[in-house]
Amino acid sequence: MKKRQFIASLCLVSAGWAIELSPASLSAETPLVVQQPAPGLSAPAANSKTPQVELLNPGVEPRQQLRLKPAIDVKQTTVMTVKMDMDISASDQSSRGVQIPVSVMTFETKVTKIDPNGDIYYEFAYTNADIVGDTGNTQPAALDAMRSALKNIVGVKGSFMMDNRGFHKGGDIILPEGADNNVKKMVGQMSKSLEQIASPLPAEAVGKGAKWRVSSSSDFSGINVNQIATYELASWQDGVASMNVSIEQQANPQNITSPLLPAGATLTLKSFSSQGRGKVTGRLDRLIPFRSTVSISSNSEMSAKNAGSSQESTIKTKMAMEMTLESK
Repeated sequence: MKKRQFIASLCLVSAGWAIELSPASLSAETPLVVQQPAPGLSAPAANSKTPQVELLNPGVEPRQQLRLKPAIDVKQTTVMTVKMDMDISASDQSSRGVQIPVSVMTFETKVTKIDPNGDIYYEFAYTNADIVGDTGNTQPAALDAMRSALKNIVGVKGSFMMDNRGFHKGGDIILPEGADNNVKKMVGQMSKSLEQIASPLPAEAVGKGAKWRVSSSSDFSGINVNQIATYELASWQDGVASMNVSIEQQANPQNITSPLLPAGATLTLKSFSSQGRGKVTGRLDRLIPFRSTVSISSNSEMSAKNAGSSQESTIKTKMAMEMTLESK
């Protein structure tokens, strides 16, 4: 396989990491078991890992508990825009910039039931996904692969349940009829972003200036990543909360498994770290913030082998990503 095609595949894998870094779901949750249409809600797996929330500063008075309280039948349409730039250098070639086309995804949510204890049931569906704007110097074959990977999520839907602090409690993902194994694998690795649309809130009452830390570990497109997100309640007025957030991520050396890699190719992560900042603004009577933005920069080093080759290449990547969510 030509090296440029392999580089394109690396871009797709990296794009998968970015898609899962939504500021509306900055902390990772239990990976769901992907199911072809199945009714009802499935319990979390036995190896579930729940995010840990630690209050660092309660903020000033007056204080109150932050709890999600959407009404039944509340619908939201959210547009997520991802912009990425990558710089890739391999052991046998000089550094080169890779312009990744802007991707835009649209999903819808609807609250279907509220339990007396505050548990929230909701439906979720991807309705559109595509590449927009200038495609730069992206090769047509790579562009088609990126667009195809995005289009595969259209029609993916599910029914989920979470408590009023935003902790995921179970759910089913339903794939479009006729989805192939690659789609199943990709959606399975994206399950974290599908199930955890709200970031967990602290148990304690908080006021303006409050800070809390959400620590989690999750699988991002085949890579196990440890993440710490620190939130600050910048303002709270008339039911509208505005929060600043900082993100740190780190991954230990490990083999990478992704359906986006070419058949027979192997990829081993040697190091990965990222840092980011963002802002989330929304209401507690809605599931999705009406605006979220985040900027993340990351550095990684990997060793790679093409199918049928014994030659190993060291690949270093630098990525800058900007993501925006707007909901109405």
